[in-house]
Amino acid sequence: MSADTPTRLTISARHRARHWAYWNGAVWAIGNGLASSTLVIYLALELDARCAGLGISLIVAAPRIAGLLRLAAPALIGRLADRRRFCLGAYLLGSLVLFGLPLAAAPGRLPSAGASMAALIALWCLYHLLQYLGTIALWSWLADLAPLEVRGRFIGRRERWMVGGQAVAMLAGGLFTWGWHQNHPESARWIGYAIPAMVGVGFMIGSLLPLALMPTAATGQSVRGRATLREMLAPFDDPRFLRLLAFGCWFSFFNGVTQAAQYIYPARVLAFSLFAILAFRTMMRVGQLAVSPWVGRVADRLGNRPVMMVSLALVASGPLFLFLSTPRQPWWFVGAWIVWIAYAGLNVCLPNLMLKLSPGDSNTPYIAAYFAVTGLFYALSTIVGGILLDLFHNATFNPLGNWHLDFYQFSFLFGWITRSLGVLVLLVVIEGPARRTARS
Repeated sequence: MSADTPTRLTISARHRARHWAYWNGAVWAIGNGLASSTLVIYLALELDARCAGLGISLIVAAPRIAGLLRLAAPALIGRLADRRRFCLGAYLLGSLVLFGLPLAAAPGRLPSAGASMAALIALWCLYHLLQYLGTIALWSWLADLAPLEVRGRFIGRRERWMVGGQAVAMLAGGLFTWGWHQNHPESARWIGYAIPAMVGVGFMIGSLLPLALMPTAATGQSVRGRATLREMLAPFDDPRFLRLLAFGCWFSFFNGVTQAAQYIYPARVLAFSLFAILAFRTMMRVGQLAVSPWVGRVADRLGNRPVMMVSLALVASGPLFLFLSTPRQPWWFVGAWIVWIAYAGLNVCLPNLMLKLSPGDSNTPYIAAYFAVTGLFYALSTIVGGILLDLFHNATFNPLGNWHLDFYQFSFLFGWITRSLGVLVLLVVIEGPARRTARS
């Protein structure tokens, strides 16, 4: 039987399908690690040396604003194509857009640096929008392949494959850019950033082969077809889901508001190279690779919320290490990447809890609502943070009398406190049993 045809899968067939999902995650992650947002930001700094708070914020935030269109995904799935073809098509188109980004935005290709920056941001947005749409279909598809009782372990193992792929790719990409700039000092620096990004696109396209071989189970949205208007609005009338959405918005907002400072401070104040930043990211990914399957097993046994609370408390302390970092003592910065290993708990448990609180026979509206709304909060706060950085980067703050803080120190202290308070917001989330059916 063709993989295109939804069918009742045997246990062995589900095991094979999950292995194809692991391979898809690993190969895609290699591509994503080579074409990372950090690399695109360094490319943007080459386009415009004056690129500061707002410019970096737009690169980080604009894709999330465009991602609000994810709310339309449930209506498009089934109208344009079934869930499987929709996923494959969106990922393929997104990869092709990303391939054209360094070519279109290369310095000197367009009349001005501003035009190049605009082209970079526009193509970066379109790439992410297509990836977001494909991901909604993919999460719905993956939910059918793993029963609730083992879904945490499945997501944890897939996360391990993904962070492993990203770790290898980011380190390789960082080494390549460093070697390119050392051995080709006469060439334009942007070329050293563009080459690994374009190679990464090849891996992203290659990751579609395991998806093409992964069957579709005859359950869920694959059978129901496109969502009705009532189903699309159901997440916003579901008290349990709204509690999770409230937490997601809180964490996204206070995570985004310091993003411009977190990107610019290591690059321009602490003077870390792209290779160093990617090496830190690799270290973090290796740590996540080690703990992700274990996190999934714990979530299946104890629930997602307890794991998320511990993970969030650790993740929230990251800005505190940035607060302690100075040009004379930059090594504190490493501590942030160590505690950010705990993102593994959120990366596994948040989607697992989102699927658990979604009705199994109509989950795409819930998936779309969660990612679209939280993404919008992240985007808006990132832009606000970038504007504040541009306005107050030379300001001094006195929160406690004689205690003088510059803008970066104040931002990182604020980020630590507000993210930590998210643990209290998590207390209102009710996990409970899974939702099996759509609201009537």
